[in-house]
Amino acid sequence: MKNNLEQNFDESQEDQAVQNEADDQACNSEVEPQDEQQDEQLELLQQWEQERDSLVNQLLRLKADFDNYKRRSEAMVESIRASANQNLMAELLPVIDNFERAINAAEDSPFSSGVKMIFNQLMDCLCKQGLQPIDAVGQPFDPNIHEAVSMQGEGQDLIVTAELQKGYLFKDKLLRASMVQVAPKTQDEEE
Repeated sequence: MKNNLEQNFDESQEDQAVQNEADDQACNSEVEPQDEQQDEQLELLQQWEQERDSLVNQLLRLKADFDNYKRRSEAMVESIRASANQNLMAELLPVIDNFERAINAAEDSPFSSGVKMIFNQLMDCLCKQGLQPIDAVGQPFDPNIHEAVSMQGEGQDLIVTAELQKGYLFKDKLLRASMVQVAPKTQDEEE
């Protein structure tokens, strides 16, 4: 019986040893796949981070492109608006000239006073939008804003003696040059 017990004990120790060896092999085989899985997961994480960084850069570029497009569009709209306003002002200049001629030719009457008030109101409105008449008479001749139609006498220092057609600036740009008559500056005018 003792032999039987010893034999069972020896067998159970052998079974235990076999079991321990099997557990060790299982642990070793599990550790290796876990390391491989971790490496795969790290590699996948790095790929995702690179893809995210790429998408963030792409998004930033698209935002910058959109901001540039928006800025260009606003500038283009403003340019078109300014051009349209300038064209409108240029088309109104003959109307203004005719108003001035009518006022200068009219006799003093309540009707002519009303026309003068309407003209002044129109000019105030246009001046608020950027239209400015060029003061010419008595000013030194400036070929940038004056167009000399006739000249009395000869000389170097020219002065505007008469304005034949009024010139205008629109938002500090020349809309129409003043048609003027020029003469040399006399000594009386210099003093």
